[in-house]
Amino acid sequence: MNSKLSSRLAAAIILGFLLPLNAMASEEDRAMQLCESKIRDVYGVSNFRHVSSEREGNHKFLVNGKVKYDDHKYNFNCKVKHGEVRSYAYNGPHKRHQDDNDDASNVGAVIAVGAGLAILAAIAASQSDDNDDSGQGSPLTVSKTVLEDDCHDTLQYRIRDEHDYSARVNIKDSRVDGHDLVGNARVKYDREDPQHATYTCHFDSRGRVLDSSYYLF
Repeated sequence: MNSKLSSRLAAAIILGFLLPLNAMASEEDRAMQLCESKIRDVYGVSNFRHVSSEREGNHKFLVNGKVKYDDHKYNFNCKVKHGEVRSYAYNGPHKRHQDDNDDASNVGAVIAVGAGLAILAAIAASQSDDNDDSGQGSPLTVSKTVLEDDCHDTLQYRIRDEHDYSARVNIKDSRVDGHDLVGNARVKYDREDPQHATYTCHFDSRGRVLDSSYYLF
């Protein structure tokens, strides 16, 4: 009887260790699947290689991998947080945009201005979802740290997509103005000199990013 009880106890202990590990592995697998799906949907590429996921925090993962395109491999990455792709970038040819035909000599010289075009649709959707609490009069219900984190991810994705794949955004300061987070940032690149930026991120009353804008100088 004691032998059976000991065996069951040992099995329960082992199972207790395995369940969190399995949940963690499942969450990492899900992050990789979400990233691949996003890159596939946005850029029209699908031959993924060497995809891996690295945990960066609680329910937050950095996914890295390569896309094989015309016998060459090109890097891509995503930041996945709480089961959502918060930022992504792909450094290679693709079928959705004509970026490869851009004059490379002009890209570095242009002062980049990012201004979202989806804000009106996003606000309309938010108003229909939130009804009474979607207006600017309702205070934001999440911490400034969370707002900065989500704003950072949104800005980094946009600057990578619109300016340079290697962009790394570092928010220097911020302040909350109604439902906006505004401030200054520094943007570093692999092959270009760093740039300063001013930014604005627009949130709904639940603290969800509606849109963002930035100015590089």
